Amino acid sequence: MNKYVRAQIAAAILAVSATPVMAQDVIPYVVGFGGYSLGTQSGGGDVVSGTGFGGDFGSSAAYGGGLGIKIPVDNVAFRFDLTGNFNPSLGGDNHTGTLGDGTPVSAKVKASSDAYLATAYIDFDAGLPVVPFVGFGIGGAHKKIGTLVYSSPAGSFATVNGGNHEGVAWSGTVGATYAVIPHVEVDFAYRYIDAGTVNSGSTFTDLTNGSTQQLDSQISSRLQIHQFTAALRYLF
Repeated sequence: MNKYVRAQIAAAILAVSATPVMAQDVIPYVVGFGGYSLGTQSGGGDVVSGTGFGGDFGSSAAYGGGLGIKIPVDNVAFRFDLTGNFNPSLGGDNHTGTLGDGTPVSAKVKASSDAYLATAYIDFDAGLPVVPFVGFGIGGAHKKIGTLVYSSPAGSFATVNGGNHEGVAWSGTVGATYAVIPHVEVDFAYRYIDAGTVNSGSTFTDLTNGSTQQLDSQISSRLQIHQFTAALRYLF
C-alpha cells in the first residue's frame, strides 16, 4: 500500500470520526424579534422639484423572524440566519420643498419596507453576564410608497401617485445576548439597514382642477432604516 493510499484512508477515518462532533456543535435555532424603527433618507433633495423626498421617513414598528444555526468555537460563536424584517408604517409628513414663488410646501406619505436578509454574526464570550455580538447581512428589500399629498399653508393642492420597488439591501448589527435559561437566549440590538432606493410613481394630479400629467422622473431617495429590537431565540 503506497503512502498516498494510506494518507487517503487516514483522512477518511478522521473525517468520519469528526462528523458526530461537528454535528453536535451545529445548533439550529428559531428567532423572532420586535421593536422600533426610524426611517431616514440620504441625499436631501426637494419634494417639489423631484430631486428627493426632502425629509426623513418617520418611525414604524419593526418585527420579524427566521431560522438559523449557531456554531460555538472556544470563546466565540458563529451564527448564520435567514430572516424576514418588516417595517410597515414608515412615512411621515415632513417631506419638504419650495414652490417657485418661495411658498413652503410639505408632502405627507405612507411607506413600508420589507427586507429579507442572510446574516452572519460573531458572538464574543468575554466572561460577562451578556455576550456582545456583531453581524453583517445582505439580501433584498421591497419598498412601497403610498400617494404623496402636497400641502401649502392654504391646504392640500396636489398628489403624486405611489410606487413599489425592489432592490438589494444590506445590514450591520451590534448587540448583546443574555442566556435566560438553557436553550433560550434574548438579544438586544441596533441594526442599520440600507434598503436601497425608494421611488414615488410618476403621475401628478392637480387637486384644484383635477388635471393630471406625467412627471419627467420619479421622486427618489435612498432609504436607511435604524432599528432598535429585542429578539427571543430558541436553540434546539
